[in-house]
Amino acid sequence: MLVLHRMSKKVITVDPEHTVAEARKLLQRHRIRQLPVLRKQRLVGIITDRDLRSAPATTETVAEVMTAKPAVISPDASVDEAARLLRTRKFGALPVIDGAKLVGILTASDVLDAFIDLSGVGEATYRIALSGAKGKQAREEIRRTVLSKHGELKWMHPDSQDASRLHLRLKAPHIDDVVTALEAVGFDVEAVVAASRLSA
Repeated sequence: MLVLHRMSKKVITVDPEHTVAEARKLLQRHRIRQLPVLRKQRLVGIITDRDLRSAPATTETVAEVMTAKPAVISPDASVDEAARLLRTRKFGALPVIDGAKLVGILTASDVLDAFIDLSGVGEATYRIALSGAKGKQAREEIRRTVLSKHGELKWMHPDSQDASRLHLRLKAPHIDDVVTALEAVGFDVEAVVAASRLSA
């Protein structure tokens, strides 16, 4: 999944010569936490609600408190690369730059939304814990079995304590058919939990 598909294309920006009070009003009005700072359509910095909260009382302009030369990302970068950058640098958002042009902004919330979509937890899915699944062949058998019952495997991870135990999330029209098929080929299905779908 690319940054292009998850970023916000409508970006609220501010000029470096705008006052700190104007920047605060923009953040409050649009309910956002970061403002890319543009001078003549070129990105020169970023200012966050934290920057504004910690700004000395004598600060007048955005230029005095903004982070100059902020980290940026390309629209063609993958969302997981963006997540790593946000996490390691402890950023709340990344301006998205195509060439020299600001084309969007990717926030930590956008990355979390992408993870929810990829994991399948936002859909009507099931989480299954099963044992007796040692080795690569067992994993392939699980994939084939789920597919044979018209299921869609979202992810599969080994248990941290027991390598023969796996946790998987899948989408299936009839979960009982999948469970029966998994047990028929030798796996012990220990638990089946339906995803709790949260309302937006």
